[in-house]
Amino acid sequence: MKLVKCWEEEGVTIPAPYHRTVKVFFAPDKEGVNELTFSQAIIAPNSQTDYHKHDRGELIYVVHGRGVAVCEGKEVPLEADMAMWVPAGEMHQIKNTGVESMKLATVFVPPYSAEANYKRCLDAAKEAQSGGSSAG
Repeated sequence: MKLVKCWEEEGVTIPAPYHRTVKVFFAPDKEGVNELTFSQAIIAPNSQTDYHKHDRGELIYVVHGRGVAVCEGKEVPLEADMAMWVPAGEMHQIKNTGVESMKLATVFVPPYSAEANYKRCLDAAKEAQSGGSSAG
């Protein structure tokens, strides 16, 4: 058994315009879990993820907060205790439309490394800051 005290994980702070904190708890390079990646994103009020896609499916569970999911251009309201499956290759984005932070739990199968997960998020923010756009 592997046990993580999630509140003790520092994670990585992603800067604006995609301000959030991403914490990877289990991944091949985190706790030696090779079957999946389990992480958390805490999205600041009035912030969002980049509009992106993955080469594998992603399970997203809204722990708390309210927002909007944009999937292939279609907007769907989100609130606590909702789950969504985003198939591989589907463009998606989560926007926090509330006044408090929005906490998401995410699962990838097969896994990404924690390092790759953090890098993708940081690279998207850096690209947006320089005037580019992210879709990978």
